[in-house]
Amino acid sequence: MLTMINPNSLRAADLKKKFAVFGSFYRIVIGGQEVGCRSLLELVAHEIAPDDPNQLANYRPDLLIVMMNPGSSKPIDKDYQPPLLKRAQDIAPSLQWMLTRPDNTQYQIMRVMAALGFKHGRVLNLSDIRETKSPVLFKKISALSSLADGGVHSIFCYERRKELENLLGYQKTNVPVLAGWGRSEALLPLAKQALERLNGFSIYGRATSDEKVLFFHPSPMLQRMKEHWVDTILAQMSEKN
Repeated sequence: MLTMINPNSLRAADLKKKFAVFGSFYRIVIGGQEVGCRSLLELVAHEIAPDDPNQLANYRPDLLIVMMNPGSSKPIDKDYQPPLLKRAQDIAPSLQWMLTRPDNTQYQIMRVMAALGFKHGRVLNLSDIRETKSPVLFKKISALSSLADGGVHSIFCYERRKELENLLGYQKTNVPVLAGWGRSEALLPLAKQALERLNGFSIYGRATSDEKVLFFHPSPMLQRMKEHWVDTILAQMSEKN
């Protein structure tokens, strides 16, 4: 149910007062190279945030969000060194939740959550690789795809199926999924893989075509388009609830 709040009137300072942001970071060796990654991001209302953020993995979110990749996301603690892992099976047991600096994309998600009265959003990514430049990310993903373990940077890959199943263990029909991984056709293999794993969930987003495989990013450059994205998502979700 929509609240009376106008989400597009909420600025970064307002949203920081409503939500805390926690990320789980790691480094992993793929094909003999170290890759910096972030697995999960939790957007949590301050009123329900646990004293121990590592308990967040046990929380059932109000909303799942699937994005392209973490971009420039990083812990607020500049001295924090994420664990270095060698196998995909080590990711889930090694994760720690750290206070994380929010960005414009996450503020867009918070606006949707605030309007819907949601207290907890969980962000997954098609790729966990922390890379700010999309063309560079696509080249990295393409290079990794030829390696035997080259897909483990995605939580939707076969090797990480148990990790994903544990995260998606709640009733599928009650947790909406918001897709916003962008329009690049370079993402098609990862997007299709994610949609297969998310079969059974109600998926929302501004699809780029009738096939509903690619979805517009939540934070386009123009302010009016940012507001249009928020309004579109809220209209979709209120229509089905």
